[in-house]
Amino acid sequence: MKILFISNIFPPHVRGGYELGCLELAEKYQDLGHSVIVATSENTAQLCRYPEPKHIDVRRIFNPVRYYEDLYDYHLQNNSIYFYDKVMAFGGYIESNCIALKRIIELEKPDLVWIFNPLGIGTIGIFDTVISCKTKAVIHLMEHIDGVVQDYSRLVNLIGKWQFLKTKITAISCSEKIYESNSSLGKYYNNVVIYNWIDFNKFIKKDYSSYSYEDDKITYIEKKEILRNKKIFRIVYFGQIAEKKGIFFLYKLAKFISKSPYKDKITIELFGKGETKLMDSLEQQIIKDNLSEIFVLKGFLNKESLLEKISYYDLAIFLLSDDEPFGYALIEAMLKRVIVMATSKTGSCELFQDQYDAIFIKDRKDIKEIYEKIIWCLENSLKLEIIKSNAIATIKEKCDLDTVTVPALNKTIEMVPINQGYSFEHVLSVCETLRYPYFDLNINTNLKGARYKFIDKIVTYLYGLPIFGKYLQTLGNKLVQTYRINR
Repeated sequence: MKILFISNIFPPHVRGGYELGCLELAEKYQDLGHSVIVATSENTAQLCRYPEPKHIDVRRIFNPVRYYEDLYDYHLQNNSIYFYDKVMAFGGYIESNCIALKRIIELEKPDLVWIFNPLGIGTIGIFDTVISCKTKAVIHLMEHIDGVVQDYSRLVNLIGKWQFLKTKITAISCSEKIYESNSSLGKYYNNVVIYNWIDFNKFIKKDYSSYSYEDDKITYIEKKEILRNKKIFRIVYFGQIAEKKGIFFLYKLAKFISKSPYKDKITIELFGKGETKLMDSLEQQIIKDNLSEIFVLKGFLNKESLLEKISYYDLAIFLLSDDEPFGYALIEAMLKRVIVMATSKTGSCELFQDQYDAIFIKDRKDIKEIYEKIIWCLENSLKLEIIKSNAIATIKEKCDLDTVTVPALNKTIEMVPINQGYSFEHVLSVCETLRYPYFDLNINTNLKGARYKFIDKIVTYLYGLPIFGKYLQTLGNKLVQTYRINR
């Protein structure tokens, strides 16, 4: 079978688990004897964080997804043409991408088009182009795509078109949460939940070769346990350094610990990258609050080095938002025999049970609850060993790429019908209609909600004043950052 994968960005350009998931499935299906091609975009150095997969046939045919470059996006956010292009990229059509995709499908004649993240490359246009071709098509959902399309429809309303296109394609959702959130704007032809996977072959074999199963529990003692620093209880977070990932709640936790009797016994270390402004403000706040011994920014590490590092920590903590689609990091930490503490409503927590194979936090705003559970972990090391073993058993049962995920994916793909297709001229006619802005764009439009208020006009006027406006804007940004950290 020839498979054409579609991803907005692809290694070496990486933002999170979506594109790495695409890479892993492309590798797996290529290893299984299928012909694999990945259609993606070219991007700039800021997103180069991963080795280039030279063993995969990667075609960088789409326009660069410039909107993920934080400084670039920040400087051009008030440009009306740039703003319109961004609307089309996330909630509409990009004509050149539609044409490029149509050409590669005509040339390669894939048996299956497997869409991963279409955001930023003309989401609706990608769907329309694929469905216009006579081929099987699926989308792998690991993001709240309906929510993004709905946000951007405030300017150009293509929801009716989006709802129609969804009825022509099969979806694979990475969690029940993602299944529900991507059913808000109409239903897919078929939508099945297949949890994200772990390729056990990529983890060190010695970590799993000595397992013995007794009543579905694993009894195994990891040698690294004796190497952990028993004088300090080391907590780790790894992933995106972003507000939605709960970084500011972790910071508040560090401040709480600094005033507790355990201030010399607990550290929180963070691996990852974030927006430049956020990282700078965090570093300044750490110095100001004298938390450099408790709250430590370790920077970005490649996946291999990172997984080796985290195996020496006592606890991995993830205070993620309730709308987190899945969360690969939780599972990776568990496989390194690290106890995981996480907010209970994230997608991956659907797999686990509180106090059995993970420790759940009901409300990430409740810093006292989090602190008390950390102290419980610190004082109950023997109970933690059972939780660690249960966690690995659960992952093996529900997320093993070879024995669970691939069979489920193959069963779903077999049931996908071949689209009847239609003339590509229909796609091009929509592109022509949307080619240029046909209304006056207001730079005050906030895509998270309408903000046509009198106060916006006042703020815009003040920001536009010479010298004073620039000073006011800088002061405003600092105040917002300080509020987010200390609220």
